[in-house]
Amino acid sequence: MTSDRREWLETVSDDEHFAKAPYSVGAILYNLSKQGWKTARAGWKTARNLRKLAHKIDQFKPDIIYTYGSTVALNPLICRKFFCSWETFKVVHGWDDLYGDVWADLFGWPGRILMNIMEKQIVTRSDAVVTLSYFLQNRGKKWGVDCHYIPNGADPIDRSKVTGDIRLEGDMNIVYTGDQAKWKRTAEICEAMRHVPKNIKLYLTGQHYPYLDRYASDNCIFLGYVSKEEQYNVMSQADIFVSTSDQDCNAKIQEYLRWERPYLGYDGRANLFFKNGHNALLTKNYPEAIMRLYESPQLRLELATNAKSELPLYSWAEIALQFDEHFETLIKDSK
Repeated sequence: MTSDRREWLETVSDDEHFAKAPYSVGAILYNLSKQGWKTARAGWKTARNLRKLAHKIDQFKPDIIYTYGSTVALNPLICRKFFCSWETFKVVHGWDDLYGDVWADLFGWPGRILMNIMEKQIVTRSDAVVTLSYFLQNRGKKWGVDCHYIPNGADPIDRSKVTGDIRLEGDMNIVYTGDQAKWKRTAEICEAMRHVPKNIKLYLTGQHYPYLDRYASDNCIFLGYVSKEEQYNVMSQADIFVSTSDQDCNAKIQEYLRWERPYLGYDGRANLFFKNGHNALLTKNYPEAIMRLYESPQLRLELATNAKSELPLYSWAEIALQFDEHFETLIKDSK
Protein backbone atom coordinates (compact mmCIF):
# COMPACT_ATOMS: atom_id res chain seq x y z
CA MET A 1 0.00 0.00 0.00
CA THR A 2 1.37 3.35 -1.06
CA SER A 3 0.53 6.96 -1.82
CA ASP A 4 1.60 6.39 -5.44
CA ARG A 5 -0.80 8.25 -7.73
CA ARG A 6 -0.22 6.35 -10.97
CA GLU A 7 -3.61 5.36 -12.38
CA TRP A 8 -2.56 1.88 -13.50
CA LEU A 9 -1.09 0.82 -10.15
CA GLU A 10 -4.08 -1.12 -8.84
CA THR A 11 -5.42 -2.54 -12.11
CA VAL A 12 -2.48 -4.17 -13.89
CA SER A 13 -1.30 -7.74 -13.37
CA ASP A 14 1.82 -8.61 -11.38
CA ASP A 15 3.74 -9.12 -14.63
CA GLU A 16 2.56 -5.80 -16.06
CA HIS A 17 3.36 -4.00 -12.82
CA PHE A 18 6.88 -5.43 -12.85
CA ALA A 19 7.35 -4.38 -16.48
CA LYS A 20 6.48 -0.80 -15.50
CA ALA A 21 8.38 -0.80 -12.17
CA PRO A 22 11.14 -3.46 -12.24
CA TYR A 23 12.77 -2.33 -9.00
CA SER A 24 12.04 -1.76 -5.29
CA VAL A 25 8.48 -2.66 -4.26
CA GLY A 26 7.54 -3.54 -7.84
CA ALA A 27 10.33 -6.11 -8.06
CA ILE A 28 9.65 -7.44 -4.55
CA LEU A 29 5.92 -7.95 -5.19
CA TYR A 30 6.58 -9.58 -8.56
CA ASN A 31 9.06 -12.05 -7.11
CA LEU A 32 6.85 -12.77 -4.10
CA SER A 33 4.05 -13.66 -6.50
CA LYS A 34 6.41 -16.11 -8.23
CA GLN A 35 7.07 -17.66 -4.81
CA GLY A 36 3.36 -18.32 -4.29
CA TRP A 37 2.12 -15.15 -2.61
CA LYS A 38 -1.16 -13.64 -3.79
CA THR A 39 -0.65 -9.89 -4.07
CA ALA A 40 -2.79 -6.79 -4.48
CA ARG A 41 -1.93 -3.09 -4.56
CA ALA A 42 -3.62 -0.03 -3.11
CA GLY A 43 -2.49 3.34 -4.41
CA TRP A 44 -3.39 6.87 -3.37
CA LYS A 45 -6.94 6.76 -4.73
CA THR A 46 -7.86 3.87 -2.44
CA ALA A 47 -5.40 4.25 0.42
CA ARG A 48 -6.40 7.82 1.29
CA ASN A 49 -10.07 6.85 1.69
CA LEU A 50 -10.51 4.80 4.87
CA ARG A 51 -13.81 3.20 3.83
CA LYS A 52 -12.53 2.28 0.37
CA LEU A 53 -9.37 0.87 1.90
CA ALA A 54 -11.32 -1.11 4.50
CA HIS A 55 -13.54 -2.53 1.74
CA LYS A 56 -10.48 -3.62 -0.26
CA ILE A 57 -8.96 -5.21 2.83
CA ASP A 58 -12.19 -7.10 3.64
CA GLN A 59 -12.39 -8.38 0.06
CA PHE A 60 -8.76 -9.44 -0.26
CA LYS A 61 -8.29 -10.69 3.34
CA PRO A 62 -4.51 -10.14 3.50
CA ASP A 63 -2.11 -11.69 5.99
CA ILE A 64 0.34 -8.82 5.47
CA ILE A 65 -0.23 -5.20 4.49
CA TYR A 66 3.09 -3.68 3.46
CA THR A 67 2.99 0.11 3.67
CA TYR A 68 5.44 2.17 1.65
CA GLY A 69 5.79 5.92 2.02
CA SER A 70 4.59 8.24 4.74
CA THR A 71 1.25 9.88 4.02
CA VAL A 72 -1.08 6.85 4.21
CA ALA A 73 1.00 4.40 6.25
CA LEU A 74 -1.21 4.73 9.35
CA ASN A 75 -4.46 4.20 7.44
CA PRO A 76 -4.61 0.38 7.54
CA LEU A 77 -4.11 0.55 11.31
CA ILE A 78 -7.06 2.94 11.57
CA CYS A 79 -9.11 0.68 9.28
CA ARG A 80 -8.35 -2.40 11.37
CA LYS A 81 -9.48 -0.62 14.55
CA PHE A 82 -12.64 1.05 13.27
CA PHE A 83 -13.77 -0.14 9.82
CA CYS A 84 -12.58 -3.64 8.88
CA SER A 85 -14.38 -6.91 9.52
CA TRP A 86 -11.16 -8.71 8.51
CA GLU A 87 -8.70 -7.88 11.25
CA THR A 88 -6.15 -10.71 11.24
CA PHE A 89 -3.44 -8.97 9.26
CA LYS A 90 -0.04 -7.54 10.14
CA VAL A 91 0.85 -4.01 9.07
CA VAL A 92 4.51 -3.96 8.05
CA HIS A 93 6.06 -0.62 7.19
CA GLY A 94 8.82 -0.37 4.59
CA TRP A 95 11.01 2.46 5.90
CA ASP A 96 13.42 3.68 3.23
CA ASP A 97 13.85 7.42 3.78
CA LEU A 98 14.11 9.89 6.63
CA TYR A 99 10.75 11.53 6.02
CA GLY A 100 11.70 14.83 7.60
CA ASP A 101 14.48 15.27 5.04
CA VAL A 102 12.11 14.68 2.13
CA TRP A 103 9.37 16.98 3.42
CA ALA A 104 11.79 19.73 4.42
CA ASP A 105 12.78 19.87 0.75
CA LEU A 106 9.13 20.22 -0.26
CA PHE A 107 7.70 22.41 2.49
CA GLY A 108 10.58 23.80 4.56
CA TRP A 109 10.89 23.48 8.34
CA PRO A 110 7.13 22.97 8.95
CA GLY A 111 7.30 19.91 6.69
CA ARG A 112 10.28 18.55 8.60
CA ILE A 113 8.59 18.95 11.99
CA LEU A 114 5.30 17.43 10.77
CA MET A 115 6.94 14.40 9.20
CA ASN A 116 9.31 13.81 12.10
CA ILE A 117 6.20 13.43 14.26
CA MET A 118 4.40 11.32 11.65
CA GLU A 119 7.46 9.11 11.10
CA LYS A 120 7.68 8.20 14.79
CA GLN A 121 3.98 7.34 14.87
CA ILE A 122 4.30 5.11 11.81
CA VAL A 123 7.37 3.28 13.08
CA THR A 124 6.15 2.77 16.64
CA ARG A 125 2.54 1.84 15.79
CA SER A 126 3.11 -0.51 12.85
CA ASP A 127 3.17 -4.22 13.75
CA ALA A 128 6.64 -4.54 12.24
CA VAL A 129 9.11 -2.42 10.29
CA VAL A 130 11.50 -3.41 7.50
CA THR A 131 14.29 -1.01 6.60
CA LEU A 132 17.19 -1.01 4.18
CA SER A 133 19.09 1.59 6.23
CA TYR A 134 21.35 1.04 9.22
CA PHE A 135 20.80 4.68 10.13
CA LEU A 136 17.02 4.22 10.22
CA GLN A 137 17.44 0.92 12.06
CA ASN A 138 19.38 2.75 14.77
CA ARG A 139 16.75 5.51 14.83
CA GLY A 140 14.07 2.89 15.39
CA LYS A 141 16.02 1.36 18.27
CA LYS A 142 15.92 4.71 20.08
CA TRP A 143 12.11 4.45 19.92
CA GLY A 144 12.12 0.85 21.15
CA VAL A 145 11.46 -0.68 17.72
CA ASP A 146 13.58 -3.53 16.37
CA CYS A 147 13.49 -2.84 12.62
CA HIS A 148 14.32 -5.81 10.41
CA TYR A 149 17.12 -5.03 7.94
CA ILE A 150 16.76 -6.09 4.30
CA PRO A 151 18.98 -4.21 1.81
CA ASN A 152 18.15 -2.96 -1.66
CA GLY A 153 18.54 -5.33 -4.55
CA ALA A 154 20.02 -5.03 -8.01
CA ASP A 155 19.79 -7.69 -10.67
CA PRO A 156 22.98 -8.85 -12.42
CA ILE A 157 23.67 -7.12 -15.73
CA ASP A 158 24.42 -8.94 -18.96
CA ARG A 159 27.08 -6.57 -20.23
CA SER A 160 27.26 -8.28 -23.60
CA LYS A 161 23.76 -6.94 -24.36
CA VAL A 162 24.38 -3.32 -23.34
CA THR A 163 23.85 -0.99 -26.26
CA GLY A 164 22.99 2.65 -26.87
CA ASP A 165 23.81 5.84 -28.72
CA ILE A 166 25.27 8.10 -26.03
CA ARG A 167 29.05 8.29 -25.84
CA LEU A 168 30.86 9.74 -22.84
CA GLU A 169 33.81 11.91 -23.81
CA GLY A 170 35.81 12.72 -20.69
CA ASP A 171 39.27 11.52 -19.78
CA MET A 172 37.52 10.51 -16.55
CA ASN A 173 33.74 10.13 -16.66
CA ILE A 174 31.64 10.48 -13.51
CA VAL A 175 28.04 9.23 -13.70
CA TYR A 176 25.04 10.12 -11.54
CA THR A 177 21.70 8.38 -12.16
CA GLY A 178 18.21 8.92 -10.81
CA ASP A 179 16.51 11.50 -8.63
CA GLN A 180 18.15 14.93 -8.39
CA ALA A 181 15.81 16.55 -5.83
CA LYS A 182 17.32 19.20 -3.57
CA TRP A 183 17.41 16.92 -0.54
CA LYS A 184 19.66 14.58 -2.55
CA ARG A 185 22.34 17.34 -2.49
CA THR A 186 22.96 16.88 -6.22
CA ALA A 187 23.92 20.55 -6.61
CA GLU A 188 27.11 19.87 -4.64
CA ILE A 189 28.61 17.57 -7.28
CA CYS A 190 27.44 19.92 -10.06
CA GLU A 191 29.12 22.86 -8.35
CA ALA A 192 32.29 20.80 -7.92
CA MET A 193 32.65 20.41 -11.68
CA ARG A 194 33.38 24.15 -11.92
CA HIS A 195 36.58 23.54 -9.96
CA VAL A 196 38.12 20.61 -11.83
CA PRO A 197 39.65 20.37 -15.34
CA LYS A 198 37.20 20.31 -18.23
CA ASN A 199 38.45 16.92 -19.41
CA ILE A 200 36.81 15.41 -16.28
CA LYS A 201 33.11 15.17 -17.06
CA LEU A 202 29.97 14.53 -15.03
CA TYR A 203 26.96 12.98 -16.75
CA LEU A 204 23.56 12.92 -15.03
CA THR A 205 20.53 10.90 -16.13
CA GLY A 206 17.04 11.33 -14.73
CA GLN A 207 14.15 13.76 -14.44
CA HIS A 208 14.88 17.40 -15.25
CA TYR A 209 15.13 19.70 -12.23
CA PRO A 210 15.21 23.41 -13.26
CA TYR A 211 17.13 24.47 -10.13
CA LEU A 212 20.18 22.66 -11.53
CA ASP A 213 20.09 24.32 -14.96
CA ARG A 214 22.62 26.97 -13.97
CA TYR A 215 25.28 24.28 -13.53
CA ALA A 216 25.03 22.92 -17.08
CA SER A 217 28.40 23.23 -18.81
CA ASP A 218 30.90 21.39 -20.99
CA ASN A 219 31.75 19.11 -18.07
CA CYS A 220 28.39 18.98 -16.23
CA ILE A 221 26.07 17.35 -18.73
CA PHE A 222 22.38 16.66 -18.05
CA LEU A 223 21.16 13.85 -20.26
CA GLY A 224 17.61 13.95 -18.90
CA TYR A 225 15.36 10.91 -18.76
CA VAL A 226 16.70 8.03 -20.84
CA SER A 227 15.47 4.48 -21.38
CA LYS A 228 16.78 1.74 -19.11
CA GLU A 229 18.81 0.39 -22.02
CA GLU A 230 20.43 3.77 -22.63
CA GLN A 231 21.00 4.24 -18.92
CA TYR A 232 22.93 0.96 -18.84
CA ASN A 233 24.91 2.17 -21.84
CA VAL A 234 25.86 5.35 -19.97
CA MET A 235 26.70 3.42 -16.80
CA SER A 236 28.87 0.98 -18.71
CA GLN A 237 31.15 3.88 -19.70
CA ALA A 238 31.53 5.32 -16.19
CA ASP A 239 34.94 5.55 -14.54
CA ILE A 240 33.35 6.74 -11.28
CA PHE A 241 29.82 6.56 -9.88
CA VAL A 242 28.63 9.30 -7.53
CA SER A 243 25.75 9.53 -5.06
CA THR A 244 25.45 12.79 -3.12
CA SER A 245 22.56 12.17 -0.71
CA ASP A 246 23.30 11.87 2.99
CA GLN A 247 22.08 8.27 3.14
CA ASP A 248 23.47 4.82 3.78
CA CYS A 249 20.86 3.35 1.45
CA ASN A 250 19.34 4.10 -1.91
CA ALA A 251 18.89 2.17 -5.11
CA LYS A 252 22.00 3.81 -6.57
CA ILE A 253 24.35 1.99 -4.20
CA GLN A 254 23.55 -1.53 -5.33
CA GLU A 255 23.02 -0.55 -8.97
CA TYR A 256 26.39 1.19 -9.05
CA LEU A 257 28.21 -1.67 -7.33
CA ARG A 258 27.03 -4.12 -9.99
CA TRP A 259 29.35 -2.34 -12.44
CA GLU A 260 32.46 -2.83 -10.24
CA ARG A 261 33.58 0.78 -10.48
CA PRO A 262 34.72 3.08 -7.66
CA TYR A 263 31.99 4.77 -5.61
CA LEU A 264 32.14 8.45 -4.65
CA GLY A 265 29.68 9.68 -2.05
CA TYR A 266 28.84 12.11 0.72
CA ASP A 267 30.80 11.72 3.95
CA GLY A 268 27.90 11.21 6.34
CA ARG A 269 25.50 8.35 6.96
CA ALA A 270 27.09 6.33 4.15
CA ASN A 271 29.89 5.49 6.61
CA LEU A 272 27.44 2.99 8.13
CA PHE A 273 27.60 1.01 4.89
CA PHE A 274 31.06 1.73 3.45
CA LYS A 275 34.58 1.92 4.85
CA ASN A 276 35.77 5.33 3.73
CA GLY A 277 38.95 5.24 1.69
CA HIS A 278 38.81 1.46 1.52
CA ASN A 279 35.77 0.37 -0.50
CA ALA A 280 34.39 3.84 -1.32
CA LEU A 281 35.57 7.43 -1.21
CA LEU A 282 33.27 9.58 0.93
CA THR A 283 33.85 13.31 1.09
CA LYS A 284 32.52 16.78 1.82
CA ASN A 285 35.03 18.28 -0.61
CA TYR A 286 34.12 16.89 -4.03
CA PRO A 287 36.73 18.78 -6.10
CA GLU A 288 39.53 17.43 -3.91
CA ALA A 289 38.12 13.88 -3.99
CA ILE A 290 37.65 13.99 -7.76
CA MET A 291 41.25 15.05 -8.26
CA ARG A 292 42.47 12.26 -5.95
CA LEU A 293 40.61 9.73 -8.06
CA TYR A 294 41.76 11.30 -11.31
CA GLU A 295 45.42 11.30 -10.30
CA SER A 296 45.39 7.79 -8.82
CA PRO A 297 44.14 4.97 -11.04
CA GLN A 298 45.47 2.65 -8.34
CA LEU A 299 43.08 4.14 -5.76
CA ARG A 300 40.19 3.69 -8.18
CA LEU A 301 41.14 0.06 -8.68
CA GLU A 302 41.50 -0.62 -4.96
CA LEU A 303 38.14 0.94 -4.10
CA ALA A 304 36.32 -1.09 -6.75
CA THR A 305 38.15 -4.33 -5.90
CA ASN A 306 37.50 -4.04 -2.18
CA ALA A 307 33.84 -3.20 -2.70
CA LYS A 308 33.40 -6.23 -4.94
CA SER A 309 34.92 -8.62 -2.39
CA GLU A 310 33.36 -7.13 0.75
CA LEU A 311 29.88 -5.80 -0.04
CA PRO A 312 27.29 -8.50 -0.79
CA LEU A 313 24.82 -7.88 -3.59
CA TYR A 314 21.45 -9.60 -3.99
CA SER A 315 19.16 -9.96 -6.97
CA TRP A 316 15.56 -8.85 -6.52
CA ALA A 317 14.50 -12.51 -6.38
CA GLU A 318 16.91 -13.03 -3.47
CA ILE A 319 15.60 -9.89 -1.75
CA ALA A 320 12.03 -11.14 -2.18
CA LEU A 321 13.06 -14.43 -0.57
CA GLN A 322 14.26 -12.48 2.49
CA PHE A 323 10.86 -10.76 2.61
CA ASP A 324 9.14 -14.12 2.23
CA GLU A 325 11.03 -15.54 5.21
CA HIS A 326 10.36 -12.47 7.36
CA PHE A 327 6.66 -12.31 6.48
CA GLU A 328 6.24 -16.03 7.20
CA THR A 329 7.83 -15.51 10.61
CA LEU A 330 5.45 -12.63 11.38
CA ILE A 331 2.42 -14.69 10.38
CA LYS A 332 3.62 -17.69 12.37
CA ASP A 333 4.24 -15.59 15.48
CA SER A 334 0.73 -14.15 15.32
CA LYS A 335 -0.95 -17.55 15.47
